[in-house]
Amino acid sequence: MSSFLKPGDGIGLIAPAGYIDQEEIQPAVEILRAEGFRVKLSPHLFGRHRYFSGTISERIKDIRRFLNDSRVKALYAVRGGSGSGQLLPYIEYKKWKKSGKMLIGFSDITALQWALWYKSDIFSFSGMTLTFQLRESNPFLSLFLKHLQNQRKSITHYDLRKENIIIARGGEARGYLVGGTLSIITSLLGTPYFPRLNRDIILFIEEVNEPLYRIERSIVQMKLAGIFQRVKGIIFGRFKLEDHFVDIWSGIRFHFPENIPIILNFPYGHFPEACALPVGLVAELQTEPFKLSW
Repeated sequence: MSSFLKPGDGIGLIAPAGYIDQEEIQPAVEILRAEGFRVKLSPHLFGRHRYFSGTISERIKDIRRFLNDSRVKALYAVRGGSGSGQLLPYIEYKKWKKSGKMLIGFSDITALQWALWYKSDIFSFSGMTLTFQLRESNPFLSLFLKHLQNQRKSITHYDLRKENIIIARGGEARGYLVGGTLSIITSLLGTPYFPRLNRDIILFIEEVNEPLYRIERSIVQMKLAGIFQRVKGIIFGRFKLEDHFVDIWSGIRFHFPENIPIILNFPYGHFPEACALPVGLVAELQTEPFKLSW
């Protein structure tokens, strides 16, 4: 099981997917340093190979470097993009499990987070990408930093008092909290990196720039694969198409079990004022008043 952070711990920045320029992440780096973390940059962080930050070998070397560095206590994927799935056959899962190092990332990094939970029992945080979410203007920044350091183990209705979350179906649930970007989750189905879901889960999902018919196709794929048999609660983040949020619930609601709690419009997704959620921790969800704790 991975461990939480404390001031003075090292955080290794990696780019397992798309390429990045330093100025895009510098404000976030300064926030992490101000919190007391020692930020380390991987050798290929600002590299470029096609639309990735480096070749598969280069990206794997950066990960291995930080797994071998005793001063680094967490790996932080600076952005998503595309390409994390290419790395899955080359990850040293036993070494990562032994290291206990947390992974933080978002979007395409979902592939790494699900594989690590399954093969290494490593939990991670999904959200707070360094490119546009880890900013002083994000109202959830302070909460995220407390979550990283295990100073808070919940998100409550008070934290969401300025958000318009919707309770589609009320109730309570308990299970492993897992989720991320929907299309990335479904891309793992049928591979050796999709968990054998013999445990109850609370699922959270979001998506960006996918029309409703593609979102529904992914939902149906998960349904046909039997995933919803172990889902005890669902948190829908915000689904963004180009420059606006879209309502997906009316078109897909009949695909889900009737007897589980379902939350809509949760502030998680591809927009600046979003919060992060843990992947791979046992959590409890209640809808009224809202509370998600782990």
